[in-house]
Amino acid sequence: MSNLHLYTDEQLLHALREGDKNAFEEIFKRYWNRFYTLARTKIQSHEEAEEIVQAIFFSIWEKRETLAIANLSYYIQTAVKNRVINHIRHQITQRKYWEYYKQFIPSQRPLTQDVVEFDDLNDAVTIAVNSLPEKSRQVFKLSRLEGRSTAEIANHLKLSEKAIEYHLTKSLKHLRLHLKDFS
Repeated sequence: MSNLHLYTDEQLLHALREGDKNAFEEIFKRYWNRFYTLARTKIQSHEEAEEIVQAIFFSIWEKRETLAIANLSYYIQTAVKNRVINHIRHQITQRKYWEYYKQFIPSQRPLTQDVVEFDDLNDAVTIAVNSLPEKSRQVFKLSRLEGRSTAEIANHLKLSEKAIEYHLTKSLKHLRLHLKDFS
């Protein structure tokens, strides 16, 4: 199988579904640079673009046995586009929270202290959110960071609205517990 560079995408996908690490490596070599460059031009950050593309390739490897991809290039391009959009939405949401937070900072406090406290709180929130179970984390992010309604989340994740409410309640309790030192 040293001639993998001669394989079509379909052949590589078939080999990938069979667990062929060399096929995955060839897909990675074939598409990494193009889609890293695409992500980099959209978000202007080397590290974040790299993370986005790495996450996509990691997902491809993790889901290799069940992936139903007709056009590999289009699949990766769409995944990059969606992750870039989500990344930008997340940044906008963080800016909104920061702007809201800045309005309530007493003017006599040193700005540096506020920035440090905000960064500490932001880090604590990120750690707490990342420690949630996968489904709860996904529901929390869609609700609180992207501002989606319970009905939209239920439809998107194919869960009942009660299940979404359960995950939100569980997430908020978890966050309150992990952030009790910040009150």
